[in-house]
Amino acid sequence: MNLKQMEAFRAVMLTGSVSQAAKQLFRTQPAVSMMISSLEEEIGFQLFERHKKRLYPTPEADYLYKEIEGIFNRIQDVSQTVQDIQNKQYGFLRIGCMPGPSTFFMPNLLADFLEEHPKVQASLQTRTSDLVAEWVASNQYDLGLAEITQHQSQLADEDRFTLPCFVALSADNPLAEHEVLNTELLDSEPMITLHPDHMIFHDLLKQFEQNGHRMNVRLQTRFYIPALTFVERGLGVCVMDPISITSYQGYANPGKVVFRRFDPQIELKIGIFYPDDTPRSMITRAFADKLRDQLIEIRDNPEQFLGWGS
Repeated sequence: MNLKQMEAFRAVMLTGSVSQAAKQLFRTQPAVSMMISSLEEEIGFQLFERHKKRLYPTPEADYLYKEIEGIFNRIQDVSQTVQDIQNKQYGFLRIGCMPGPSTFFMPNLLADFLEEHPKVQASLQTRTSDLVAEWVASNQYDLGLAEITQHQSQLADEDRFTLPCFVALSADNPLAEHEVLNTELLDSEPMITLHPDHMIFHDLLKQFEQNGHRMNVRLQTRFYIPALTFVERGLGVCVMDPISITSYQGYANPGKVVFRRFDPQIELKIGIFYPDDTPRSMITRAFADKLRDQLIEIRDNPEQFLGWGS
């Protein structure tokens, strides 16, 4: 029994006649009759009886029809699945993300993506940058967002992003009058920083020391989002990355904190990571495009941070 025979039998059962089945299948009537006859010969029992120029299905035909209809329903399901895959509406996406962006930035981005792709399932896990890179390499994530270290040179240029940091300070801080802040203006100013094992802390301290100024660390946090609470309370200023600023501006009310440029430039270097030896699904590529566009928007439009609350 082949698919063409089943298709002809199903059409006769649905239409009640060979002629109507032939029209539905865009075939000749003799061709449909021949397929029904060959099917009966192959299975060894009669499917239809003819009385007064009408076809009547046998009880055996009714049983067979139920099975064949189930097959065609499954074929339709498969066709719909294929269409969903083509439209990037089907799949499972495993994402690993460094801690800072995993609080607001990545969840908001993923929520937007899932609203556009309602049949897609996803997993989002927060790990240190080193672990994100390691787990992506071992194919435990389809995609990862993490800081780039010097030995991670295999990333494509389009997946590397250098993001300039800005100074966050309370709106009533006298330093807010300056459009650009530097180590001289921040000399001995109470500061909120990441811990000393972070590259941004290292780069910031280096700039203060090279310029002969004192970096007065009053508070240290593991991530920047908690630091902004202290900035709001006027406990210090903080040099931070624009992803954290974007996250903060998404939930906070303007008026408490403002952001200014910092010179010399301190940078956050991050990248989009993929498994090396595994083909990327269309869903992974679609989400990566969305993530890449958002990072480019953050990198290329600092006015959105600097003008916030003005």
